[in-house]
Amino acid sequence: MPSDRRDFLKLSVAGAAALSTMSAGATLSGCTSSGPASGMKLLRPEDVELLRAVTPAVMKGKIAPGDTAAIEQTVKSFDTLLADLSEPVVAGVHQAFDVLSFGLSRGLTTGQWSSWSKASLEDAEKALARLRDSGIGLLNAIYAAVIRLIISSWYLIPDNAATTGYPGPPRKVASPVPVVAPAAKETRP
Repeated sequence: MPSDRRDFLKLSVAGAAALSTMSAGATLSGCTSSGPASGMKLLRPEDVELLRAVTPAVMKGKIAPGDTAAIEQTVKSFDTLLADLSEPVVAGVHQAFDVLSFGLSRGLTTGQWSSWSKASLEDAEKALARLRDSGIGLLNAIYAAVIRLIISSWYLIPDNAATTGYPGPPRKVASPVPVVAPAAKETRP
């Protein structure tokens, strides 16, 4: 355990470097697929597997662990949301998912040593808690991003959005007020 702030920072930097290396290793070794999963725009097969495992833990009380239709609908909504984000954000999400999907980094960061397809609801809850409670800021950031994106994806489903009392997810709209150029000033000779 780090004894002072400097040791803590060194440990955090070392952890971040290790995670980055593991993510790169997963990508270079072929542990991540090259294309989207069937029926998805950007989510890869291993991303879908991860989301299927953790979505019921994130949406506990809203989605039952065995409700495969609600889980699939949320995963599809996640893919749609991801497709609407910028390329750097999508790359960051993929890199975070690489860390959470690659066997060694998944086990070290979440304690989930077997594949996500074998994870129970309790396993997913423990894995998320490890990310949330980690002393490494990068893992906390991965936790926050995954949680926020899953919750956002669930609420983007019109039937779920209706449960909030709001009229639905925001839509991209053009400005309702036309932009008028300022009048030119008169110049006197």
